[in-house]
Amino acid sequence: MKKRMLKRVSAVMLSAALVVSMAGCAGKSSTAPAGGTGNDKVVLNVWHQWSNDTNELKKKYDEAVAAYIKDNPNVEINTQTLDTEAYKTKISAEFAGDAKGIDLFYYWGAGTARKMVNADKLLPLDSYLTDEVKGKLLEGSTAAFEYNGSTYSLPMFSWYMTLYCNKALFEQAGAELPETYDQLVTAVDKLSKLDGVTPMASGAKDGWNAAFIYQALALRSVGAENINKMLSGKAPFEGDGYKDAADKVAELYKMGAFGANPLEQSNDDANAAFGSGKAAMRLMGSWYANSIYSDKTVTIKPEDVVAMKIPMISGKGNAGDYCGGFVESFWVNKSTKNPDQAAKFAIYINEKMGEAAYASGTGFSGWKSDVDDKGLNPLFVQIKGLLSQGTTAVLAWDTSLDAEPATIHNEQVQTLFAPNADTGEFIKEHEAAINK
Repeated sequence: MKKRMLKRVSAVMLSAALVVSMAGCAGKSSTAPAGGTGNDKVVLNVWHQWSNDTNELKKKYDEAVAAYIKDNPNVEINTQTLDTEAYKTKISAEFAGDAKGIDLFYYWGAGTARKMVNADKLLPLDSYLTDEVKGKLLEGSTAAFEYNGSTYSLPMFSWYMTLYCNKALFEQAGAELPETYDQLVTAVDKLSKLDGVTPMASGAKDGWNAAFIYQALALRSVGAENINKMLSGKAPFEGDGYKDAADKVAELYKMGAFGANPLEQSNDDANAAFGSGKAAMRLMGSWYANSIYSDKTVTIKPEDVVAMKIPMISGKGNAGDYCGGFVESFWVNKSTKNPDQAAKFAIYINEKMGEAAYASGTGFSGWKSDVDDKGLNPLFVQIKGLLSQGTTAVLAWDTSLDAEPATIHNEQVQTLFAPNADTGEFIKEHEAAINK
């Protein structure tokens, strides 16, 4: 079986796929760009990964941009988008050079951005962080954006890995909602007997979806504290817990938990399967909760969806451990011709998208803001309750590890979603990539 499962698309083809939206008008700016006058026209090219028009965050971003332009009429915001996997590839290709066509861009902190920081590709924001801005930030929310004593970006929102369960299908199968791994195995066995129902939609065609399932089980088998030491380079990738988690993914596959051909199912396919009642479970971030209510293609009853913690493994782990945290943000390209305006907009859009994520029931803002909780959807309120019980968070591995081991991790987890998975080889590949 091929180890490299992710689709590689050329930068030229990706460029042709860019979806462009533009807004702006001429006028006098309240803040002039460095070296310019109040009447100078400033164009900021901003890239992000919310390409689907049904995505609530895309709508909120567009609204925030319109409000910014109204207050800063000499600024034009030129926004370009791609779907997540294509976006990651395109950004990497652009920043292999100087990325001249990008002023700001959506990206992930911790290990993901470290390579760009070390290559001096990103603009530090320290000189732009006033006491007013600092006073708005939640304590601890900037950790993933700090490198070598400097702050390179600010948080938008945090996420919480959630096991979404369709209780109507569980009741139909006579299965319990799983709080433990043993209960999960029993539920998979019963759910697999329902005609036309996949126990858990995996989206394993996209490596990060496959990785979520492995990382969830590793969290319970290894523990958050130990995983964080490994991800930060303070401890090697070693121990029986990592192998145990891989064995459990392989076991679930053999049981039919993910359907017959999970590597043919993308993130969007998995979401559609759960939303249409063709899958009983979906392991995904808290951002998915909003789509249960806002996506018009969802046909299941929202009240049938229950938010659950990652099931516990008997005798292991801490119930307060969870996958999630602050890592997504807008960053400034150091080669921008308008650093002052770019930094100003970066601070603005990160705050506004943090607020928007919380108000729309998508994520938990990194900013202290007065947002009315009354409008939150019931599923997001459930997740908020689970998060309140959390103690130690682990970011997604592909945002914590450096680029090369992160890529190998996402590719290797896909090998667990196929016949004859070699979990011993899986461990060896991780040891070679991470324990350098």
